[in-house]
Amino acid sequence: MSERHDVLIVGGGLVGASLAIALDRLGLDVGLLEASPAGELPAVFDQRNLSFAAATVNALTALGVMQKLAMAPGPIRRIHVSRAGDFGRVQLDAADYDRPWFGQVVVARDFGQALEARLQELPRLHRYRPMRFLGLGEVVDGHRQVRVADEAGERLLQARLVVGADGTASGVRGALGIEVDRHDFQQTLFVARVRSQRAPDGSAWERFTDTGPTALLPRGDRHFGCVHGVARDQAEAVMALDDAAWLQRLQNALGWRAGRLLESGPRSAYPLIQVLARALAGQRTVLLGNAAQTIHPLGAQGFNLGLRDALTLAELLEDGAADAGSDALLQAYVARREEDRRQTVAFSGGLARLTSNPAPLLRPLRSLGLVAAQRASVQSMLVGGAMGFRGDVPRLCRGEAA
Repeated sequence: MSERHDVLIVGGGLVGASLAIALDRLGLDVGLLEASPAGELPAVFDQRNLSFAAATVNALTALGVMQKLAMAPGPIRRIHVSRAGDFGRVQLDAADYDRPWFGQVVVARDFGQALEARLQELPRLHRYRPMRFLGLGEVVDGHRQVRVADEAGERLLQARLVVGADGTASGVRGALGIEVDRHDFQQTLFVARVRSQRAPDGSAWERFTDTGPTALLPRGDRHFGCVHGVARDQAEAVMALDDAAWLQRLQNALGWRAGRLLESGPRSAYPLIQVLARALAGQRTVLLGNAAQTIHPLGAQGFNLGLRDALTLAELLEDGAADAGSDALLQAYVARREEDRRQTVAFSGGLARLTSNPAPLLRPLRSLGLVAAQRASVQSMLVGGAMGFRGDVPRLCRGEAA
């Protein structure tokens, strides 16, 4: 006899774990399928820096996750954006909008540990770990069959709703036969922790170049989170640089805004490829987070967008859905996510293409755009989107109590 759940979440990473926590208060029977064994965090929880929009901080605080962080997050109070070779810049200050900050910077590993601590407090959650997703079966008595395997062999689970939160190479998406649109930016993003002559003061700097963005984000441990985009064919050479040459490369890209860069932690590299699912749902199945859309990290909206996916689904289930996997619920989910998804993808992907295009004719247009972005009306629109208040915002993101 196979085990049955109201909701079965495939993927225990950032979005899948967050959804499991959000669903716990609804009294649903939830299963969480995780590839990592107990006591081991998924690989996604590494030393990269996550920039949480204000809406994300609101939601994760309501869910009791932010309180579990071992290290205080770094507040982003000011944002400075410019492009090498272009005139004009964008400067945003949270104080101008009566806000203490636009968002907060959290180390992915610290966040993973906070999620794990919160998951351990959910006695109703059934965690399958380590377990592999093998495929989808038929719908029987209103439940979707799911084929899985662990060290004991293959088995069958059933759920009224199967959630694919299993990342860019989603097995759930593949089992549904949903095709994707891919765009390779031909860039590689390097991520590292760096220490500067000046400690972070809440300022975040982003500098665009022909080969991608370079940014310094204020962390809570007196270091900066650094991201540095390079052309794909330069990635091996950049990875091979010693620390002194690596820091000099960053200094050349960023200037002296944070003073002299003194020290760098290990570098990690990620190829930048946008992957967009052509559909978000199938029969009693839905895709969230990177399984639905893996976007360019420019603007740091990837996880923020995925969390809004998860919280929208949780909200629809909370608002009285009699059947967790009904066609009506899935149609409502797709409709509610359309605007936020479309605008966020267009912003991150479009800006990445525009800012990395070396064509000389684009320079005056970009410069005019940076000048125009200093206008109050344009800034208000940029700030609202950056803080996660775009489209039909879930209640928890608006700061309403859990």
